[in-house]
Amino acid sequence: MSAVAPSNAFLSSIPTWAYDFAPNGTLLGIRDLMTRKRYADTLETIALRGSNLFYTGSIAETTVAAIKNSGGNLILADLANYNITLRQPVEVEYRGFMLRSVPAPANGAVVLQTLNVIQGYSESASTDLNLSTHRLDEAIRFGYGEIRS
Repeated sequence: MSAVAPSNAFLSSIPTWAYDFAPNGTLLGIRDLMTRKRYADTLETIALRGSNLFYTGSIAETTVAAIKNSGGNLILADLANYNITLRQPVEVEYRGFMLRSVPAPANGAVVLQTLNVIQGYSESASTDLNLSTHRLDEAIRFGYGEIRS
């Protein structure tokens, strides 16, 4: 699926998304500069004033309002009652680099398992797109199987 396909018109038609992805009324193209000023401002506010704003303060209120406006059902209590769980990152060595990511329930471990399988093939193993796609598909399937079993 492509971000510019007609089924993804939300990137240009919904103002919240269009602000970043289609600032001039059309989707950004190759080599266009994309800025995420609101996101940067949010991270800066949290850095300067503390993470409580995200869970109980003004950022939480804005988040809940945005989700409700788009049909969601998040409430302030959901954020206020959220508990952070710290987990050790998972890691894999991939072509001479140590890669780390988040463990389950996030999918970082799936990505690392997929890369672990893919590295068994040389970088120029095949110029056949069908074979390369098949290998990637099977590596992803294996990655999910390893994590979910």
